[in-house]
Amino acid sequence: MPIQTPVKNKMLQGDQSTAANTAVAAAPPSIFDKIPVSLVLMLAKPYLAGETAKEALELAEQLYKENKFSSTLDILGEDAVSDADCDQSVEHYKQLIDQIAAHKLPGDARQQPTASFKPSMFSTAAPKVGQTRSSELDRAYNRIEAVVEYASVRNVNVTLEAEDHRWTDFQLETYFSLIESGYRNLGTVLQTRLFRTAQDIKRFDSRMRTRLVVGIYNEPATVAHTQKPVMKDLLVKYARELLARGTYVEVATHDTKCIENFFNTVVIPDKVPTNRFETQYLHGVPRKRFQKTLVSGEIFQNLEAKGKSDAVFQKLAAEGILVRMYLPFGEGKVAGAYCRRRLKENPNMAVYGIKNLLKLDS
Repeated sequence: MPIQTPVKNKMLQGDQSTAANTAVAAAPPSIFDKIPVSLVLMLAKPYLAGETAKEALELAEQLYKENKFSSTLDILGEDAVSDADCDQSVEHYKQLIDQIAAHKLPGDARQQPTASFKPSMFSTAAPKVGQTRSSELDRAYNRIEAVVEYASVRNVNVTLEAEDHRWTDFQLETYFSLIESGYRNLGTVLQTRLFRTAQDIKRFDSRMRTRLVVGIYNEPATVAHTQKPVMKDLLVKYARELLARGTYVEVATHDTKCIENFFNTVVIPDKVPTNRFETQYLHGVPRKRFQKTLVSGEIFQNLEAKGKSDAVFQKLAAEGILVRMYLPFGEGKVAGAYCRRRLKENPNMAVYGIKNLLKLDS
């Protein structure tokens, strides 16, 4: 397919309001800012899938063999400095895609491992809010398309991830441009904390796939919700709207009550087929017992007492729900920043890490 560059979002042309161009919010001081990278990596070790693609794929195969969990693999590395770094990321993802293609699992196409990547791995400069074109961003677009094209030929699904709100316009315009170019192996990510997501979902349709997340980036109150309960309620609301538009939805949250709410208020009453959605989790957060009830369909037997339709429950219970684990991997020097941000956003992850080290589950 020909190399294309994204078209600037017309709604944003001329919009230079203070709120729209708010800088990334400074994260509040945290103990995790002060401790050395080695300790950060130790606390976060349960959430990493190793340092190499080989280690991550071995874990993906183990998770499927033991639990029927699927996986998406993410090479850690953000905010590239040089064009050489960006081009190296392209080559690393091509190598990962080759390995995924060569290690098909026994399950169906939907259960196969996928790859995820962040836009800042392919650009030497972050965009300004609303910016989708520059020499750096055009090169980033071409690199992203090269990865998507390479994966498409090899029947591997990939996901263009979200970063902080400066990147959202470039991320989404790149995504929609590639979809219009005919790619069907590409998904993207929407963050429920951002105000703009309420409008962004109106551009999605049945050709598309999106991972719905609360989001882990500290954002200013001028562009984002600040209360987690609000974000989680919106996750369920947006999932329903996207499903109604025909979009394949990946519900990514560790909040089991939020997932049950999604089942009770969306999946069951709307009779959503199990092949229209999946659930996703960061590897290492202890939810294995709950995840197993999803894969087996047992969770719907537990919900049946709430007076829902027997026929709907029988179908859901028989088929079960796809569970996909997010497997980030990379060398310590690049994994440290990712792990520090994760721990700062959710300090409980340090507790989860200790639970994993002690072989505890919840």
